[in-house]
Amino acid sequence: MRWNDMYIAGLGTRLPSPEPAETAVSEGRYSAQEFKDNELLSVLVSEEEPAVDMAAAAGRQAMARSGRSAEDVRLLLHAHTYHQGEDLWTPATYVQQRTIGGGAPSIQLNHACDGGMASLHLAIPYLLAGPAGGAALLTTGDRFAPPGFNRWSSDIGLAFGDGGTAMVAARGGGVARILATHSSSDPYFEGLYRDTERGFTDAPHLEGTPLDLRGRKIRFAQREGVDAVIDRLSAALVENVEQVLADADVGMDQLAKLVLPNLGKPLLSWQLLAPLKIDLDRSPWEWGRRTGHLGAGDQFAGLTYLFESGQLRRGDLVLLAGVGIGYCWTTAVLQVLSVPDWSGADAETLRVLGRGDG
Repeated sequence: MRWNDMYIAGLGTRLPSPEPAETAVSEGRYSAQEFKDNELLSVLVSEEEPAVDMAAAAGRQAMARSGRSAEDVRLLLHAHTYHQGEDLWTPATYVQQRTIGGGAPSIQLNHACDGGMASLHLAIPYLLAGPAGGAALLTTGDRFAPPGFNRWSSDIGLAFGDGGTAMVAARGGGVARILATHSSSDPYFEGLYRDTERGFTDAPHLEGTPLDLRGRKIRFAQREGVDAVIDRLSAALVENVEQVLADADVGMDQLAKLVLPNLGKPLLSWQLLAPLKIDLDRSPWEWGRRTGHLGAGDQFAGLTYLFESGQLRRGDLVLLAGVGIGYCWTTAVLQVLSVPDWSGADAETLRVLGRGDG
């Protein structure tokens, strides 16, 4: 869908310290072969700070940078992938209380790794249906902690990092104009992340061991055929991206940067780079390989990093691509309007000094 009068007004992150992948390998928590294959250098680990507190901190930073007041916010959407610290609870209202307060609707999106991007896609028509000048605060927060999750081995082809991210989407101006967004899904892949052998359970984590997502994926691929799975995933991604580019009236060769999920290099290559026919250096890979997969927040955090590190220029076109289990894809095309100075002491995004720095 093509949009008018929709902008990104502010961005924020709350990112903890990195844990080196080599440490996880030496302690037997990460396969030495996968360390070599994936080329991931570290992931961010929160020892104590909960996911929702990281999300709230990111939200406060995004609001401060946006120049908008709490009264401008007409909607808060909080997206996540994993446990938020409590069962049968509303983390979105917790984040709201610690960011903007007030009486705007606050809604939780448990939409896995496409959650942040899906919240952007859903917030836009809500704002356009309301009074001019309205804004939406979009937050994500995840912490992939034991005993329910092993960030290094629960899944295959990636490692998980902790952190909170936020975006203020608004009418009336901002640092980037949102030209178009597009969201699609293919429920054929629903069983890719469901334990079809065990069946449904009555409560979370009854086995008492970390989630075995890789086992679910391997069984699905063996059942359906690896080549068939790859071909269908690739086709769905390409169809989504072609649609959002057409809606934005932009060609792939015009994009300055593409912000993609933070994955290991082989998975990133066959799932995104090869189907889209793009090179690795058009994405913030050097940042992502030190950050880890932030659940629902890779795209917000990656865009924040590009702004904070001075890699964007006025007029640049940027594609944000979200991919979530299920399977679902949400993409957005942005045009940079201004480059604010977000490099000060309050800049939380993991710093990357240059290629090859470890």
